[in-house]
Amino acid sequence: MEKNVCSSCKKRITNIEGSVQFQCPKCGKSTITRCKNCREIAAKYKCHDCGFIGPN
Repeated sequence: MEKNVCSSCKKRITNIEGSVQFQCPKCGKSTITRCKNCREIAAKYKCHDCGFIGPN
């Protein structure tokens, strides 16, 4: 998965304030990328390596 694309809505997040990237909280292998909007509305994302679905 491209690192500059939100894992939930698939929008490009390059230079978008409030965007974050973090490792999967379950396996730590995959990078999860979230835009500000998806973080605010708690949109679901899925890890491509282990299938973890968040946010919890």
